[in-house]
Amino acid sequence: MRGLTKLVPLALGAAAFGRFVRMRAGAAKATRAAKAVPPTPPVAKKKPHKVLFGAVPGENRGSNPMSPPIERDDDLFWLRDDNRKDPEVLKHLEAENAYAEKHLEHVSPLVETLYAEIKNSIKESDDDAPFAWGPEHEYFVRTVEGSAYPVILRLNRTVNAKNPEVVLDVNEVAKPLKYCSIGAFKPSPCHTLLAYSVDSSGYETYETRFLDLNTGEQLPDVLLDTSGAVSWGGTFSSRGGAEERMTVYYSTQDAAHRCDKVWCHVLGTPQSQDVLVHHERDELFSVGFGRTADGKFVVIESESQETNEISVVDIEASSVDFGVVAVRDDREADDDEPSVLSLTHAPPRVMVPRRLGHRYYPEHRRGRWFVLSNRDGKMNFDLYRTAVSSEDVDGDVDISEASWEKVDGFPWSAGRTLESMSAFSDFLVVEGREDGFSQVWVLSLDESGAITRVKRTEWPTQNCCVYTATASASLSCVGMNQTFETHEVYLAYSSLNCPRTVYKYDMVTDAKTIVKRTPVLGFDGSQYAAARLEITARDGARVPVSVAWKKQKTEQDKSSFPLDAPLLLTGYGSYGVSNDPSFSREDVPLLNRGVVVCVAHVRGGGEMGREWYEKQGKYLTKKNTFFDFVDVANGLIKKGMTSPAKLAIAGRSAGGLLVGASINLEPRLFKCAVAAVPFVDVMVSMCDASIPLTTGEWEEWGNPNEMKYFPYMLSYSPMENIAKRGGGDAELDAKTNTRPELLVTAGLHDPRVAYWEGAKYAARMREATTNGARVLLKTDLDAGHFSASDRYKYFKEKAIEHAFVLDSLGVSSAKPKWVEQ
Repeated sequence: MRGLTKLVPLALGAAAFGRFVRMRAGAAKATRAAKAVPPTPPVAKKKPHKVLFGAVPGENRGSNPMSPPIERDDDLFWLRDDNRKDPEVLKHLEAENAYAEKHLEHVSPLVETLYAEIKNSIKESDDDAPFAWGPEHEYFVRTVEGSAYPVILRLNRTVNAKNPEVVLDVNEVAKPLKYCSIGAFKPSPCHTLLAYSVDSSGYETYETRFLDLNTGEQLPDVLLDTSGAVSWGGTFSSRGGAEERMTVYYSTQDAAHRCDKVWCHVLGTPQSQDVLVHHERDELFSVGFGRTADGKFVVIESESQETNEISVVDIEASSVDFGVVAVRDDREADDDEPSVLSLTHAPPRVMVPRRLGHRYYPEHRRGRWFVLSNRDGKMNFDLYRTAVSSEDVDGDVDISEASWEKVDGFPWSAGRTLESMSAFSDFLVVEGREDGFSQVWVLSLDESGAITRVKRTEWPTQNCCVYTATASASLSCVGMNQTFETHEVYLAYSSLNCPRTVYKYDMVTDAKTIVKRTPVLGFDGSQYAAARLEITARDGARVPVSVAWKKQKTEQDKSSFPLDAPLLLTGYGSYGVSNDPSFSREDVPLLNRGVVVCVAHVRGGGEMGREWYEKQGKYLTKKNTFFDFVDVANGLIKKGMTSPAKLAIAGRSAGGLLVGASINLEPRLFKCAVAAVPFVDVMVSMCDASIPLTTGEWEEWGNPNEMKYFPYMLSYSPMENIAKRGGGDAELDAKTNTRPELLVTAGLHDPRVAYWEGAKYAARMREATTNGARVLLKTDLDAGHFSASDRYKYFKEKAIEHAFVLDSLGVSSAKPKWVEQ
């Protein structure tokens, strides 16, 4: 008290002195409170801009655009910067990042805890299973503690080598880069050279490089601005047979980021002299390519969302003609590095000309083509083969549709969907679905290509994800099944409570052996339950839902669904993609905190067959996707598993559209939402053919430039259906004033869903939210659609998303400083 008495007149009485002390204490408290106030959210400027839907001179607006066009206002259009360099736009994104960081500052200890739990579950230094590739080597992928990227190694099995050689250390590739994604990794047929591609921005434009595996030196050949894919062609002689050259195939993109051209490159020559093999001019189609399993053909595919066309290049035939000119005047006459005069390529051979709605996928084996096709109304695909083998005749055989015949022994079934196949010398391995579940079939073949045996593979649980295995989760562009003459196939299995497990499956005996189970340290699958249930949607459709949770010690029935629990519901529901239940180590910290994780297999996906997508979840039935998701959420609540106050939702890309549309339908149903790289600006994006991928997407959503689709798409597009304040309407006010907490993420260099969609969505949602719910935008300025390429940075991003969910659901006890006071 001695210090205070100097400030108080002696004449003050005890009561007055007490009031003085209380006043000073209140002032101090007010001062402290003033220092801890909620951060001011960024406010995106409004700049008038007209968007035209319909015919616009000089622009591709589809086959039947409206004329005159319809005008709509988009005063946030200025946030679009195709070059990603506008200072005003970048300043806004940085301000949004700072705002989000402030709002998540109080959960930073939780973020670090979650990150540590995810990171500590990794066996940081680990080798994936080796697999034979080529006549001498086994390749495998290694991760090293502290290193963000994989290392690919190989052993020479013919000399029983003990010390593997490094083929490619992606950490070295990534050193000068902020982002590094490997799009292709292809050793040459003789395994003396390596072709690989690198995306250094996240924009999915690649640089293709070549490495001499004998010397470890990079070749001078560098192919710029490619789509990432690469396949080896053949070797041929030039300069009168004195020199052998190797060819590779690669593709490039047009201005709208559509893969439209396939090229042939001769090693040792400039890219400017490469020959154009295939040019897809129809903007509804994109082009892809790959080498058949037997190595005899390069298959070029032009594909839209509904139709495709296959062309084939016979690698062994004389497809390439290579000529040289005399030495230049400034070179010595004995210089043995000639310049290319011309490179010509025989035109690829079309298998079946495109026709609307027909899709087919071929593989080659012992002179015959085997084909999966949806012709004759078999929406879920059937298996065919060419009637005549090229091994039985001289010259080209008929590969047209007229030559196809049904393969006896594997009858078509309405409940079975055939999605892809892999060919081996004596077997076909077919991947697909049966009765809504992921499945693989092994078909044994005789020399003529007739089926002698069909085996439906069996797995620990039916509700799983099973597929032909990739080399590693960190190198998904490489498959493990690289040997054609074999009776063994590598298959991968995963479920919500079982990490990725790779089996070596004997196709003769059906015996399978585990060769690698991804380590998840501290995780015991027996302590977690996984199940599948069905929710009846509003139109009577039965929507499957996969559910996982951690068993409680007090449960009498360990398999019973938890009640009144915090719950995270995820979904996708587009493009016919099956969102199968598979293990995610990033979700284990949620499960350990009592959160139930659910996957809604809504229409628009392929889980229940092609009709689930083609007839019930695209074009003018797209709303079924969103209705299903909302109905599943309501169904889980009715079952007592959760409540709106404990329900979180999340989705990526088209799954972000699902999240945005569902919030608009039932804003009071969810406590929080994570919309990752969300496709939410459907109308504005889909009307503009200059935006990457737009034209091809017209066969998914419809074209809003056409009256047939304009009103329907407008009725569900998230940006156009964010309800405004009620303006005195009590019922509307009650609905719109209760909105979920929202975290939106974006990647600045994302070519699939541009960053400005998330930025515009966050601005609109924040403007319309009046109940105090957070609306946060977090943009990665160094990444694209698939988040960080650095595995540690990716885990940190997931930790932030999960911390936001746990905080919103009240599982975290931390509060912002301004709330504490």
